[in-house]
Amino acid sequence: MTSPSREPRKGLDRAVWRWLWAAALLLCALLLAAKIVPQSPWRGAIDTRITAMLPEQERSPLAARAESLDDTANRLVILVGSRDASAAARKQRDAAAQALRQALAPIARLDDGKSLESLRLPAEVQPALIAPSLAGLSDDDWQARALRQLFQPGGQRDLIRDPFGLAGAWQSWLTPANLSLSGGQLLLRAPASAGSVSNEQDSDEQNSEEGGSGYRLISATLTGSAYAMSDQQALEQAVNGVKADYPDIRLLRSGLVFHASNGAQQAKQEMSTIGLGSLIGVLLLLWAVFRTPRRLPLLLVPVATGVLFALPLTWWAFGSLHVLTLAFGASLIGISIDYVLHLECMRRLATNGRGGLAALWPGLTLGLCSSLAAYLAITLTPMPGLRQMGMFAALGLIGAWLSVRLWLPQLPLPAQATREDSPAARAAGCLARAIPGKRSWQALGLLLLAALASLYGLRSDDRLTQLNPSPASLISEQREVQRLLAEPDGLRYLIVQAETDAALLTRLHALEDTFQQLNARQQLGHWASLAQQLPTLEQQQANLGAMRERTRTQLPQVLSTAGLPPELVARAEQAIADAHPLRPADWVALPAGEMGQRLWLDSRSAAIGIVRFGDVTAEGSAALARLAADDDSLEYVDQVARLSTTLGRIRSEMAWLVSAAVVVISLLLALRYRRSTWRALLPPLGGLVLTLSALTLAGVGLNLFHLLGLLLVLGIGLDAGIFCAEHPARSAEKGNPARRANDKTEQGNAEATASRASQASLLAISLSCASSLLAFGLLSFSQTPALAALGLACLLGLTATWCLVPFARS
Repeated sequence: MTSPSREPRKGLDRAVWRWLWAAALLLCALLLAAKIVPQSPWRGAIDTRITAMLPEQERSPLAARAESLDDTANRLVILVGSRDASAAARKQRDAAAQALRQALAPIARLDDGKSLESLRLPAEVQPALIAPSLAGLSDDDWQARALRQLFQPGGQRDLIRDPFGLAGAWQSWLTPANLSLSGGQLLLRAPASAGSVSNEQDSDEQNSEEGGSGYRLISATLTGSAYAMSDQQALEQAVNGVKADYPDIRLLRSGLVFHASNGAQQAKQEMSTIGLGSLIGVLLLLWAVFRTPRRLPLLLVPVATGVLFALPLTWWAFGSLHVLTLAFGASLIGISIDYVLHLECMRRLATNGRGGLAALWPGLTLGLCSSLAAYLAITLTPMPGLRQMGMFAALGLIGAWLSVRLWLPQLPLPAQATREDSPAARAAGCLARAIPGKRSWQALGLLLLAALASLYGLRSDDRLTQLNPSPASLISEQREVQRLLAEPDGLRYLIVQAETDAALLTRLHALEDTFQQLNARQQLGHWASLAQQLPTLEQQQANLGAMRERTRTQLPQVLSTAGLPPELVARAEQAIADAHPLRPADWVALPAGEMGQRLWLDSRSAAIGIVRFGDVTAEGSAALARLAADDDSLEYVDQVARLSTTLGRIRSEMAWLVSAAVVVISLLLALRYRRSTWRALLPPLGGLVLTLSALTLAGVGLNLFHLLGLLLVLGIGLDAGIFCAEHPARSAEKGNPARRANDKTEQGNAEATASRASQASLLAISLSCASSLLAFGLLSFSQTPALAALGLACLLGLTATWCLVPFARS
């Protein structure tokens, strides 16, 4: 067993610094405990929101208010269907729906069938609202309708308030054509055609028969948060339990909570698989080279201390921790182990474990500084997610470096570790023989020229799909639910302004023709507007006049036919005389108008309505944008396009920041290495160029997360390049081994020592690249598009960097 270094204790070699670092880690452990202990008042949250990764959006004040109204984050919809239309299948469907409602009751507020009854309007506004289905009735039809209304249960009670049954027709018009109340539960049938009107005479029995292939509708609002892990787990248990008990049913889910739960589970799973896979791979790699199983856990101490140092400080700095940061942090193993590898290889192969590490620290420190420059560059972006990742990586590397610098040199080495025939020495010797010749240099030059030429075809891809980790099946379920319910997704909407309520409703009704045309061209699926809920004020006034006339002229004949006293006519006329039109602000304040609350902006200076769209094609979105561009009273907002633009802007800003960091790093390297600067820059910059060329030739559009991967390649490549410049290949590596062994001169000894240091550095670089490929390359198999893009860039870039190392050493 060789003893630790006996060099004079000065600077960071003093024991006081080791104890201070231990105290700092203890403090970090306490800060982390405060975030994860359930009873702690400072307990932190794990954020799964994709939008939390993005900066505040640039939007108009009206758009900001419109989006604040779209408070559907905690709302969920589940459709329970049967596999066939048999009575037994319908029974299973209804039982499953009831079981699911009971399971959801502790965590959500259920919207039951009573919501249909809430569509009834106050008597003073009902005469102004006549359903379109009644528009073409003749006088005889109106009288027949009044007689039917009179002899229905409760008809005499409504004789004064609503003698012609306007309320029932209005309620049927507002209710989706395929939605009804059956057996105490909401029943949703596939719509026969767009825009069809439900039959107000439907009975429960009829609905039950027609609903054999329909769905029981469960609509609920979480009492907690869609991002609360406890609510997500309870919901998943409820859904999985019902699926297990009723395997023949079909469930369709819609709601942010399902996507958040899937994202959280996927991120946790990938964090464990990527982190564990990387850890196992690194352990096997280290064991194969160093063959000291007992020492392997000690070599991972810097990795653990780096995570312990970065995790609580990042968590406290940002308030919450994003799951993508955790997944990204799991890959920190691959780069933080670099410092351990350089130290261990140098001690085993160059110093025989007896100190002499002074020549190692400048390169190790410069490698840290260059990596920090790259990671800290992304903390300057406006994207909170990237700032959090950058801070986590920077702190983690600092923590790992400090442990390597302060603690590991004090650990003794096994005696067999320094033998010249050890596995590490043999591996270093094999790697050292890979020295490129003239033809290899010529091939490399042509390859780099071709790669640079191919960058002319480089394109970008800033689509939002790279941020959506949800599986295709869940996205398909949500789209199907939205199609059946004709619910807009809220991502695209039109803000309509007018001076008065009357002018606003008139404008909204006029826009319906445009929307119908887009729908006919299959460029717009469905939309929601106040025009679908309220007639214009002019039409309401006309309705009032017509109903007052019918009450005066036709109601007496109805009462005479029914044998009722004519004095009731005067009471009905008095009731309708007090009626008045219903304005948008009054409508959204009613229980029946709850559906219109997200379509109306309360303002003292103007009347403002919102039209929300669903299933808009690119052509439809362009048509709506042109419509708004030609009218100052309209503002079209496409959140998908806006977020894509934001991602593109951040990608561009990040590219400039990284480019600036490369320039600064190159200048710093030039100050130290002078003519050998190319050695330090060839692996990182060559790796970047070859990776971008491969993406271009493969037709892959460059996105923000490819750039993040290239940033990691830059950091690891700089570390490799710096040590290539610090310890280039020596002539002794290519000479006769017997001659080197017999060369006992001072110059020969110095050359042999430099050769061993060069081989140790090469072994450390190769182990570093291999471990980084294990860590970051695994990300390319991620089901999260963002992490997969990052992993692909790392896989290509690190492979290219590793292949360029022999050229940088020669």
